[in-house]
Amino acid sequence: MLQIGLIGYGTVGSGVYERLTTTKEAVQQLLGQEFEIKAILVKDRQKKRTENVETVVTTEWQEFCELAQYDVIFEAIGGIEPAFSYTTHWLEKGIPVITANKKLVAEKGAELEKAAEVNGTYYGYEAAVAGGVPIINALKGNLATTPISRVSGILNGTTNYMLTEMIENHRSFADVLFEAKELGYAEADPTDDLEGFDAWYKIRILSRLCFGEWPTVEAYLRQGISEIEDWHVEVGEKIGFKLKLIGEAWYDGEKVVGAVRPAFLSQNEPLANVRGVTNGISLEGSTINQLLFIGPGAGKEATANSMVEDYLFHQRTTILSSIALRKEKGEEPFSHALLFITHLEREQAIAWVKEHHVSVIDTYSHHEGEGWIITSSRGEDSPYPTYPIYGNVSNRKQVEAVHSAQFGSL
Repeated sequence: MLQIGLIGYGTVGSGVYERLTTTKEAVQQLLGQEFEIKAILVKDRQKKRTENVETVVTTEWQEFCELAQYDVIFEAIGGIEPAFSYTTHWLEKGIPVITANKKLVAEKGAELEKAAEVNGTYYGYEAAVAGGVPIINALKGNLATTPISRVSGILNGTTNYMLTEMIENHRSFADVLFEAKELGYAEADPTDDLEGFDAWYKIRILSRLCFGEWPTVEAYLRQGISEIEDWHVEVGEKIGFKLKLIGEAWYDGEKVVGAVRPAFLSQNEPLANVRGVTNGISLEGSTINQLLFIGPGAGKEATANSMVEDYLFHQRTTILSSIALRKEKGEEPFSHALLFITHLEREQAIAWVKEHHVSVIDTYSHHEGEGWIITSSRGEDSPYPTYPIYGNVSNRKQVEAVHSAQFGSL
């Protein structure tokens, strides 16, 4: 009989327990043997959530270790420590560990995969990216040798919900953030979501699977949505663009680079239609053109389901110990950007674009300022708020422009 250990019994941990117990017969049939959840390690035994659990619940690490000869560990506590120490302990014993801990995987994944390889086991992290979307094992399995030139996605449901509400219902950033907390989409401290950390962890994990190497932190730009002003969203909407927090990575022919940043998407971009708390991931390559994965990015049931399916996938599939190096050169993902200035900054901004030989395609008026579509992809060098534009810029809406003769010589 398989013996299962569960570390953590919060939202995700309780979801794993419920998923395993409610589908026990089906899981046992797939595994070809019976299983039992032998013990659960929790931080606080006083919490009432474990009252109806039919197994041993303990706060003592040593007791948890001694309660069974585990065949698999489900880690559902989050953060780096003690999750890293716990995970390392079991991998070094040759026991597989399944996790949903994106921060741990992004920061310590190289070490933990190495520990798993050396000890003849595996480290499963399907649920660490996009909750219920089966992207990790698709890359490990069906797409194991498929060349990938670029991976991009909407990887954070909280920010996507907020931006969707701001665009579709013309609501303010502050108002939508308050509601996101009330609905449980955002934490009391939403820093990881708003500043792009959550998506940053996830795109680094996806990059490892797509390009065969763990990226350095320095190679990945991170910019969240906290500095977006409401009128920036309004201007983009007038033109026909949707603002999204995009995580992406691509191979430029020499190295893999990536970023998490707000970007405007034209209507013909598939990810533009990913709304609310839903996540979407796009894979691009010469043999696949574009594959799109869309589904729930978080939630108790979706994440727990991914963890259980991750275990079943590894039990039924032989995975190469090292991810195949399959990257192929991709093109610069955007060639236009949307730059925002206040009315007082106009003359200074005109001087800047002239000095840097940046072409202005269109300018759009708002009572708080102007939005300029520029051809330069050097938005990171701009002294003004500047967001990449993905998709066909020529398909934008025809709205009031404020062209000036001053741009004629640019």
